Amino acid sequence: MAEGSGVHDASHVVAVEHEDPTPKRPPRFPAFDGLRAIAALLVLGVHCAFVSGFTPRYHWGIYTARLEIGVSVFFLISGFLLYRPFAVAHLAGAPRPRTGAFWLRRLLRIIPAYWVALFLITSVFHFSTIGPGGIKAYVVHYFFLQIYFWDQWQYGITQAWSLCVEMTFYLMIPIYAMAIGRWRRVRTVHQRLAAEMAGLAVLVAIGLAWRIFVIAHLAGGSHIYRLATTWLPASLDLFAFGMLLAIMSAWSHEREWEPAWLSSRWLPWTCWALAAASFWAVAHVGVPKLPIYVETFRDLPRQTLYGLFAFFLLVPAVFGPSRQGIIRKTLECWPVASLGAVSYGIYLWHQAWIDDLLTTRHLQLFNIAFWPFFGAIVVLSVATATLSYFIIEKPALRLKNSLAWWQQRGSASNEDPSAAPPDSDAPS
Repeated sequence: MAEGSGVHDASHVVAVEHEDPTPKRPPRFPAFDGLRAIAALLVLGVHCAFVSGFTPRYHWGIYTARLEIGVSVFFLISGFLLYRPFAVAHLAGAPRPRTGAFWLRRLLRIIPAYWVALFLITSVFHFSTIGPGGIKAYVVHYFFLQIYFWDQWQYGITQAWSLCVEMTFYLMIPIYAMAIGRWRRVRTVHQRLAAEMAGLAVLVAIGLAWRIFVIAHLAGGSHIYRLATTWLPASLDLFAFGMLLAIMSAWSHEREWEPAWLSSRWLPWTCWALAAASFWAVAHVGVPKLPIYVETFRDLPRQTLYGLFAFFLLVPAVFGPSRQGIIRKTLECWPVASLGAVSYGIYLWHQAWIDDLLTTRHLQLFNIAFWPFFGAIVVLSVATATLSYFIIEKPALRLKNSLAWWQQRGSASNEDPSAAPPDSDAPS
């Protein structure tokens, strides 16, 4: 009997040793909807301020011109939320989320509302138009390719250049995670962490090298270099900032340890003060107030400061207790969170309403009272975004959320409900 028990125990130990590790169930990040609301209003604000003439006419325009920083906030949100499940799996030595399910969820989140908005804006209401080229132009815009064609990138939903970048990031992230996570089961946890950090360093280096190369060739006049300033490699450092937060969060959660200072009541205020300092600094770098992505090597500190702004803005939403302190309570309160929930629709529709008001109200470009104009665009955009959310996005979200995002090979369902929250990580 003793011998038999010993054999049974040994086989049980062997079986346990070969079981896949299961990552700990992740925390929720309820403040992220508030961050989306901030990002959406920043991007809406930069467009209203330029069109109204506030940015080019007034000294304060050096600040309103930099409200485009909201795009960086969206990029960091995507980097954090979408990479965190992969970082958790790598650090735990567990199987990665399934690539097919990941891509399908992203498509269901982004495509329905975008296609409906693009169709209505260009083919029904004619707020904008598809570029020249017939069927080719439609294929380009409906499949997020306009940033690769000079004759298309200023047509359709013009602000969707950042959405094209996001779509490329969605395609890249599982492949990148596969490369970083190789041999994770034979590495120690500290070796896995080192591999993650090394990967981020490579991404930042690629982004920096790409921008230096492109800027150095802009003077040649080739359109390809102008387009290249909007491609994914030019924004890799911004996504890497978000991925860094994801790794830090995953490391802390898996080890069930968080430094005391991350829970300090002063952390949110300190981080947001640093974000404000970054914003002030980038406004004084000397970047022109025109709506341009890059012209000179001043773009290098500009983008770094954009990344720092977004990084410090996100930190209180990632670390520390939820709903404690004015900043977290504000980000999580119902009005702000609700605005964040419809932020994707605000992103898709606000420029169309700007164009429509300019035409139907016969407004004079660069000679419009900013605050009434801004208020009207906010109201129209939020109303349209709310309809988009309940009629188009929410049904798609129900289908998206029925998929097992965290389902892994050999695992029935270890779903991560917070990795891709139901209210979007779409850019604006």
